Amino acid sequence: MKRPIIVHLSEIEGEVRDPPRISRLLLSGHNVGAQNASMGVNVTAVGSMIPDHKHEDCEELMYIISGRARLVIEDGQEVYEIGPDTAIYSPRGVTHRLENIGDTELKLVWVYSPPLPHHRTDTTSE
Repeated sequence: MKRPIIVHLSEIEGEVRDPPRISRLLLSGHNVGAQNASMGVNVTAVGSMIPDHKHEDCEELMYIISGRARLVIEDGQEVYEIGPDTAIYSPRGVTHRLENIGDTELKLVWVYSPPLPHHRTDTTSE
């Protein structure tokens, strides 16, 4: 029988990244069998950032929980200052970064659809 699966943040070990931030993969093919999306939480230190990146094969959705950020798109072609209760949609192939410009940690939820290759249950065919 299929049923919802509940995962609490405290159950997931964080991956420390550079520049200073912690990413937790909450829902994926690995732990709940999700096939079409993955979801996690990112906490970025004051003065740090999620550096320029893009995803050629998936869309990224983000929701700012707390903190203040500067969203920089395509190397500065567009720049936005955003705060809590803000959602961001990043289409496939668009370079973007988030800089923590506040005086507290920047905490956000992210979703990839389809999931990144290393979020999938079976990555042997990649």
